[in-house]
Formats: sequence, C-alpha cells, structure tokens
Amino acid sequence: MSQPEEPKLTTTRGELTAKAIRQAIVRIEKGRPKVVKPGRKLSIQSVAEEAGVSRATIHNNHPSLAERIREAGNKAARLQRDEKKSELKELRAKYRELRQEYVHARELHQDMASEMASLVAENQRLRAIVENEKVIGLPSKKGNSNNVRY
Repeated sequence: MSQPEEPKLTTTRGELTAKAIRQAIVRIEKGRPKVVKPGRKLSIQSVAEEAGVSRATIHNNHPSLAERIREAGNKAARLQRDEKKSELKELRAKYRELRQEYVHARELHQDMASEMASLVAENQRLRAIVENEKVIGLPSKKGNSNNVRY
C-alpha cells in the first residue's frame, strides 16, 4: 500500500512572486505602499518596484496580473477623466450664466448712458432758460424774498 499524499507545503518561486505582485497591487491601490511614493498611480512600473521584481517578470510570467494592473490603471484614468468632464460641464454652465449677466449689465449700462445724456441735455436747456435775462425769480412760499428759487 502506498502512503497518502501530504498536502503541498512548499510554494514555488513563481507563486511567491505572484503573491508579492498581488500584495503590491493592493498596497498601491489602498495608498499605503512600502517602497514607492504614496499617491503614485497604479502602473506596471510602480507595482514592479513595490514588489521588488522587474517589469519583464510581470509581463512575461504573470500576464493575468499585468492585465489586472492595466485595467485598474485605466479605471483610475477614466475616473479622473469623468471628474474633469463634470467639472468642465459645471464651469461651462457658470460661464453661460456669467455671460448672460454681463450682457444684461451692458444693456443696463447703455440704457443708463442714454438716460444720462437726456438729463444732461435737459439740464443745459433749463440752465439756459434760467440764465435768460427775461426770467425773474419767484419768492419762496415762506414769504422771504431773499430766497429766490429758479
């Protein structure tokens, strides 16, 4: 009779490397890397540095992990792109609102300038009438003839 097989306790070098790569991916995704600078984006280069392996090792020996890294990196890029897109949309809406406000203010300014020109012309006409020698002042309502109103 043969003896029952014992479970495999030794791990291969490739398995250890794959485990190190997976742990590096998780640490970088969570923003708590041990080797690379925190806040660095997830890329094959950053994972390779964090795991202590070469990029070629990830590409050649662990293509599924390389694909996982690319997908996660693309996801981050898409999220950043979508954030910028929504920010741009908000800024465009704000620009349209401010542009309308500017056009309205400009119209008011033109109306006020026109009204001011009319008032200046009327003021000049009234001054000419008052300065005419034929115009005499009327006494005030209080009866004081020194207070002449024009």
